[in-house]
Amino acid sequence: MATQEELIQRWDSFLHKIEERFNESLLHAAEACHEQLVETDYEYETVMRSWSGMKAQVYDLIKKIDTVWDSKVQPEMEAIGDFHYDENNKGYNLNHKLIYALDNFQRQLEGEISQKFYNHAIQIANKKSKCSQCNAQIEVQKDIFRAQYITCGFCNAVNTIEPETKFIKIGWGIVDNIAASICQPEYNNMCIKLDELQELRKSERNDAYWDAYEIAYYSYWEKYFNERIKLNSDVADRLEADLERKKTEFEKYKEIQTK
Repeated sequence: MATQEELIQRWDSFLHKIEERFNESLLHAAEACHEQLVETDYEYETVMRSWSGMKAQVYDLIKKIDTVWDSKVQPEMEAIGDFHYDENNKGYNLNHKLIYALDNFQRQLEGEISQKFYNHAIQIANKKSKCSQCNAQIEVQKDIFRAQYITCGFCNAVNTIEPETKFIKIGWGIVDNIAASICQPEYNNMCIKLDELQELRKSERNDAYWDAYEIAYYSYWEKYFNERIKLNSDVADRLEADLERKKTEFEKYKEIQTK
């Protein structure tokens, strides 16, 4: 029978390998997605489907921590002592760390891919937009992803521009990903404040912790919605409703958590 030291060493080695494979998987995913975007001539949906499959594999990797602990490690440790409580915390902490890292990676990767697609679509739209009167090149507005009415700077003719399909797609979530990526620091702070709140028992969640989370919560969402407006002016008239919706969501969450 293995000793306590041997079991701990095996567990530590297993967790280290999981984290190594996790980091390698994310590095591979980023490289593969960026390459595929160019190779497919910026077929955004194809890349996102590929990333979804890669992400599922990463989740399966993280799940192995609990699976191996429950089926093998915990029974072996329990057979020779009660030290398994501390060792279980190692797995829990790594699980939490990797889930948090994957969430951040996803926001970063989707922001990068979206920005890359955005830059490509803008160039294509400009190349295909010309004045119907004098054939001069017309630059489309970069914050409106639908039909546009643009006055030619050379002959003053008003042109109805139907943007290229890829350009229109920018308004279908591309700008949301870019805005989310810009707001990553605020998002991280919001998550930290939420973690601090959730680590406490309900009876310990006093006003100070709720206030800190609420400030971080609104700081993130206000910046996110305003950054999105900079990229897509059509959503400007939704700002008040969006903020009100987030306020309602926060209040409902707090109500449930304080019952």
